[in-house]
Amino acid sequence: MAEDKRWLRLLQPGITAIVGAGGKTTVLERLVTYGQGANLPIMVSSTVPADTEWLGNVGQIDIICTENREKGEAFCVEKIAAGRAPGWFRSVDGDGNYEGLEPDMLDYVRERHPAWYIIAEADMAHHKWLKAPLAEDVPLPQHCDTVIGVVNLQMLGSSITEERVEGAEQAALIMNRPMDAVVTPALLAKLLSHPRGLFRGASACRVLFCSGYNAVQHRMTEALLDELEGLDLQVIVLADGYKETCTIRQYISCGDNKN
Repeated sequence: MAEDKRWLRLLQPGITAIVGAGGKTTVLERLVTYGQGANLPIMVSSTVPADTEWLGNVGQIDIICTENREKGEAFCVEKIAAGRAPGWFRSVDGDGNYEGLEPDMLDYVRERHPAWYIIAEADMAHHKWLKAPLAEDVPLPQHCDTVIGVVNLQMLGSSITEERVEGAEQAALIMNRPMDAVVTPALLAKLLSHPRGLFRGASACRVLFCSGYNAVQHRMTEALLDELEGLDLQVIVLADGYKETCTIRQYISCGDNKN
């Protein structure tokens, strides 16, 4: 039961934006599953395109695609009242991808329904382990309550390559290292702490979610966390596994949440 409580502790009313790389969809799926199990009013969305595989991993959600505020809101109210989790997206493109809502639409829903738990994926990383800040990144909603930044710890000791890093050239530039350089705890911390880095300067509760915990030497993880002391984190989660097998190994509270 401690496992359930740790996942539920990550859930807060308002907007939770999930950013980064290396397990965002897994985190979203786990939060939706545990939130529904606790009968919380959950709404799912994104600010970036979401493919059918992404939605299939999330589980049982009822989807609407509309830019009409009244129509989308009424759908979500109806589904939440019935104990379901609505998924609200803007449209479907020619490739069958769901287009995410504009950030200000999520702000609108939050203002209208402050008790709802609005969980949104807010980065595109194409199944990489790490993501660098990019010029085309969609802005976060203005009134995010929680930002969960995901990083795969298997980047520690791995090299900067396009296969592992979304925006690898930008990552190398920020780290001041060439492509194919090995990522150390200090270099990874430098990228995550960049002003436009993982949390994008958001004044919200900051949760660092580290996947791949048991795949790397724990001294490397400890060195990374030491380097991140100035990042103003409220929670650090160290986890293993993927999708339904994802298991929280450590839940570290760093300070008071800023909700």
